[in-house]
Amino acid sequence: MKKYFIIAFLSTAFVASIAACGTPSPQVNFTAPQNNATVSNPVQVKWAAQNFRVEPAGAVNAGAGHLHVMIDTPCVAAGQVVPNDDTHKHFGKAQMETELTLTPGKHTLCLQAADGAHVALSGAGMTQQISITVQ
Repeated sequence: MKKYFIIAFLSTAFVASIAACGTPSPQVNFTAPQNNATVSNPVQVKWAAQNFRVEPAGAVNAGAGHLHVMIDTPCVAAGQVVPNDDTHKHFGKAQMETELTLTPGKHTLCLQAADGAHVALSGAGMTQQISITVQ
């Protein structure tokens, strides 16, 4: 009887520990360049997504969307539409890299996830900001 009690207890504890961990949060991040890197033009910019499906703009699907890079401007507040201009680059074809030509000096880049309608998504992992210096 003790053996079954111990197995039942351990099984319950294991299931509870998995439930406490939950599903990992979605996250987007730059893979190149690194934060505080010194780079030259054209700047090769690459990014990745974890627990988030990158797909073309258009349809709004849960757990999915596409990415934007903001240049020398803050990330957009969650729930707001990402503007489409020279400082807000849209990658609505599900691209995962680009080349940027930037003026020499310091720059900030913000990677931001948005849904298929370009609405910025909420969550701590849905944006990442880095600083770079262009030679």
